[in-house]
Amino acid sequence: MSHTILGINCSGFHSSACLLGPDGQVLAAIAEERLSRIKQDKSFPRRAIQYCCAAAGLTLADVTDAFIGWNPASYLLQPRQNLADAFQDRGKLAQLTLNELAALHGSVESIGQTLHGPGGAPLRLHYVNHHQAHLANAWLQSGYAQADFFIADGFGETSTGLMGTATATELRELAANRTPHSLGLFYATFTEFLGFRPNGDEWKVMALAARGNSQQYYDKIRPLIQVTGLHYELDLRYFEFFLFFTPHYYSAKLVELLGPAAQPGAELTQHYYDIVAAVQRVTEEVVFELLGNLHAHTGQTRLVLGGGVLMNSVLNGKITRATPYREVFIGGTPDDTGISVGSALYGRQFVLGLPLVEAPASRHNFFGRAYAESELEAELSRRKAPYERPADIVAVTAALLREGRVVGWFQGGSEFGQRALGHRSILADPTRADIKERVNASIKYREAFRPFAPAVPEERQHEFFDLPAGESAYFMEKVFALRPAAQPLLPAVTHDDGTGRLQSVRAADNAEFHALLLAFERLSGVPVLLNTSFNLNGMPLVESPADALDCYFQSGLDALVLGPFLLRK
Repeated sequence: MSHTILGINCSGFHSSACLLGPDGQVLAAIAEERLSRIKQDKSFPRRAIQYCCAAAGLTLADVTDAFIGWNPASYLLQPRQNLADAFQDRGKLAQLTLNELAALHGSVESIGQTLHGPGGAPLRLHYVNHHQAHLANAWLQSGYAQADFFIADGFGETSTGLMGTATATELRELAANRTPHSLGLFYATFTEFLGFRPNGDEWKVMALAARGNSQQYYDKIRPLIQVTGLHYELDLRYFEFFLFFTPHYYSAKLVELLGPAAQPGAELTQHYYDIVAAVQRVTEEVVFELLGNLHAHTGQTRLVLGGGVLMNSVLNGKITRATPYREVFIGGTPDDTGISVGSALYGRQFVLGLPLVEAPASRHNFFGRAYAESELEAELSRRKAPYERPADIVAVTAALLREGRVVGWFQGGSEFGQRALGHRSILADPTRADIKERVNASIKYREAFRPFAPAVPEERQHEFFDLPAGESAYFMEKVFALRPAAQPLLPAVTHDDGTGRLQSVRAADNAEFHALLLAFERLSGVPVLLNTSFNLNGMPLVESPADALDCYFQSGLDALVLGPFLLRK
């Protein structure tokens, strides 16, 4: 029997969908926000499911199995509906019956459901534990035959992470931290403490840590989280994120320890920089200690990582130097966006028992559909936007960038996840000292302290970065130190502490963007570009040509490359 598998994330963060073909390869994957145009859309990924089916030339009737990356079994044992409610809406009978039978049964680990349509094949629904979906998203795309795993985020069904070791036939879990002891919510608490939005603005906290002295508050913050073997515990006297009736993630006791929390929108002082520098340091130390303890159990030197905590690219870049692990795979979507892919891959391998697809490690996530030139040109004509079609779009774009122009770059299928990797990017010349401020202020409309990533051909990255042996960062998932000689050459992508969030660009996966880097080198002397996501602050990454044109006309972008077409202001 041939299987077409749908993966769904509807966990409340970064709703998304993914479609796997019969060979287990990703046919399409996208976040709901890209289509609804609502940042961090939490609604059911209806549009994303329809998009994936259409991109693959299928309908939902062709899907045989759907895997949802959250297991409701833990919540079934205490029914909260009554028969009167179900009589008002008979569709609720399915949930009521499930709740009541589970409660009578007394113990439920998983459930399955089947949808039967008139004349169509049945669609089987399966539910996957949240952290197992995170694990599969990393492990089954790593190309490793065996590896340890470390999963950490805000929360799953009843736990906040997972540690263990994996082979081709077995996932052996060694530890799971139970809620409310959460490394993700530890970090999110301080995100709110600094006046930002928890579970959304952690990027900002990570960026600001570079401005602080971690020693100033280290002795106060370090005792708030303690490691024992493969487990850790928070001192819950200082946190209230687990209480539904309190207004803040932090308690009055944390304010007593560190002083008043920053007000949203207020200008931060060195006091807060020093706090967040200590938080970043403590987070790193806890992860490194847990990984050292895991390695002591297994002796493994390969590691896969997943969960929202592993969006912390500063931490990620230090793992091979701070732990015994020599090879590390994270992938492009360790956050909940990747749950749709992870649940589909987990279901295929460990529920349906289909043969493992042997493949090298994933090096890209261009899982959106490509728009035909005719579609691009039709949208330009519809908008009555003047455009040209240069004979060599790469050479013309490189020249514009070298002139100091900021360019929107739209090519091929979109990236899956929160980072632009050269298909939906805003690009600029990293050698110009003023370009970071200009892009932040007039194009991205975001805080001036936010750094930008340098994109570099993989074969040239060691010229600019101090990298451990064998390291690359195909998904902008790791921060490394720029070499001292490179820092003055690349002021727009060198952060306050002399680091940069590297994107390693492979010609085999991203040919046109790789060619653009080399064309820019011929004009500037460096094969490096400032690469940031093609969106404005508060806007999801652009997906369609219409989205790209909207962003172009609403921002200070100087030019837009839309496939082979060029627009200039």
